[in-house]
Amino acid sequence: MRTFSILAAGLLALTFGMGCGDDDKPKPDTTDTADTTDTSPDTTGETTEETTEETSEDTTAPDGEIVEPTYATLTFSIDDSANKTYDATDGLAWKGSFSYDAANDVLSFSSAWSGPFVNLWDDGPAPDGHEAPGATAGDNIWTVAVRTPTPEADQVFEYGAIRGSVDGSDGGWIWTGPNGTVTVPAGETGVVAASGLVIPAHGTIDLRLTIDISNEGANLDPTFQGVTYTDVKVKGSAWGWTEIAMADDGQGSDEAAGDGIYTYVMSEHLGKHDGLLKPGDEPMFVFVLDGSEYKAGGAPPTAGVTAAVGSPGAWEAVTVENKPDGDQNTFITVPEIWVAPGEGYVAVNFSIDDSANKTYEAVDGLAWKGSFAYDPATRIMTKDAAWGGPFAVLYDDGPWNEGGHEPAGATAGDNVWGITVWVSNAAADTFEYGAIRGSVDGSDGAWIWVGPNGTFAVEAGATTAIDAAGLVIAPHGTIDLRLTIDTSNEGANLNALFQGVTYNDVKVKGSAWGWSEIALADDGAKGDAAAADGIYTFVLSENIGKHDGLLKLGDMPEFIFVLDSSEYKNADGEGASEGVSAWSDYSAPGADYCVAVTEQCTTETIGLTEGQFKNTMIVVGDSDEP
Repeated sequence: MRTFSILAAGLLALTFGMGCGDDDKPKPDTTDTADTTDTSPDTTGETTEETTEETSEDTTAPDGEIVEPTYATLTFSIDDSANKTYDATDGLAWKGSFSYDAANDVLSFSSAWSGPFVNLWDDGPAPDGHEAPGATAGDNIWTVAVRTPTPEADQVFEYGAIRGSVDGSDGGWIWTGPNGTVTVPAGETGVVAASGLVIPAHGTIDLRLTIDISNEGANLDPTFQGVTYTDVKVKGSAWGWTEIAMADDGQGSDEAAGDGIYTYVMSEHLGKHDGLLKPGDEPMFVFVLDGSEYKAGGAPPTAGVTAAVGSPGAWEAVTVENKPDGDQNTFITVPEIWVAPGEGYVAVNFSIDDSANKTYEAVDGLAWKGSFAYDPATRIMTKDAAWGGPFAVLYDDGPWNEGGHEPAGATAGDNVWGITVWVSNAAADTFEYGAIRGSVDGSDGAWIWVGPNGTFAVEAGATTAIDAAGLVIAPHGTIDLRLTIDTSNEGANLNALFQGVTYNDVKVKGSAWGWSEIALADDGAKGDAAAADGIYTFVLSENIGKHDGLLKLGDMPEFIFVLDSSEYKNADGEGASEGVSAWSDYSAPGADYCVAVTEQCTTETIGLTEGQFKNTMIVVGDSDEP
């Protein structure tokens, strides 16, 4: 057993009392008592530390019999199965009022939280692993089972959790709320489970905090006034109590540089294990001004502090409060931030389904473009026949009524990008639309809609949500496409409107590559048969971008050539086909038969799409040839 004299216990109490923090870090028992597990009959009251190392050796009873020591088993866990961000290198550990001897696998009480502490594992239970009985290796639930000597009286341990621990060393505090406690009953030899930590799934709601230190802190609590602060930080439970430097530089969500109002935005500082918030979350935080925690009377003030949730450009102010117990940290409660505007509006849903190919992510800026203007702060869409925008950026962050932007019932992270907006139902109206990518905050982007523009109608007084027909991005295939246009002899083989010109800028745009204009060359490369023969060539497999792929049998790719910036269309506004040829290798998919015209690269019939645009197109496999 490890015993401490009264003087030693007092010195440890002084040492750890100086380190008390605001973030529910451990608060050791500093009373001047001996270790409650110490039952040695020859303990003295000497004022020097007397230490007896605890071992698992047998002891001798007064009658001379050998008494084998007994133990209880303590278990603890941290469940990271929702986010799966932790691995063995992150050093998850159980920290508390104990000292752990890893060599003998024995945990002993230490009121001073002296450590070493207990690292957690995801390697399964003994004999092969370290986890609690019944645990499963690799399930992202980190556990441990350790021995503690059977106490003669009930033994209470206080604890929390840390990360970054190496072989039981201290680390960053990640426990949420008041410290945990577990009691090992007198005489216990069985398993006692300490309540663990469940790391909740990350959400989609951002957090913005500000603190006003202007005018020498005139708007702060009186105890912090009269100082020009130059080092402003914030630490909080939602980011592992790490101190984050705040900025007053007018960048990002900081409104004005040098105004003395410092800003923190959670999404701009996410670490490996951090995530955004969900409705009902209660993140705690404490500001640190020039190295001193912003506290008065033991609790952080709210003077000079503001908080908002939502997303940049669509912030909603929330109340900053103090926790009633413990360190009384400041905190906010995340509300249901996206709320329908109420009577007079109807919800309209839209989506783009990329679940087949999974090539899009948030940075690609998928958006809904149409005859409307969209306000992301109110989520209200109003008619704009000129298609002036802003347009509605799409999200894959879950339902709008659960903190995301998508239609009710949607699933975050499923590669179906959507949005729910509100439209006035005061009068009947019809909206026209399509889809774009590369949109930043509702700006315009590259058109990716296929076919005629979509439409949805709002009836006067409508209350049932409207599902505007979305875009399903078809799975990519294995069939290549080859297109050529013959501009030789000043366009002699082209439509009459385009003859008599030597073309120097030849491009093609099409539905299979997001309507991007691809510059073509007559240089004998990338599938072009011969250099400088006036025949320009496009081969799909030679021009595939991040979101593009090959074709499937029955696909109907549309395309339009662009000659010296003019679309190649006839007098009726239809895509011209004179001088144009198309091939596919549908008879032998997966090989590069169309990079050059081989026997397997089959001529395809060129037709026109129906509807308003009349683009040239082919139906893959609908060949002129047998």
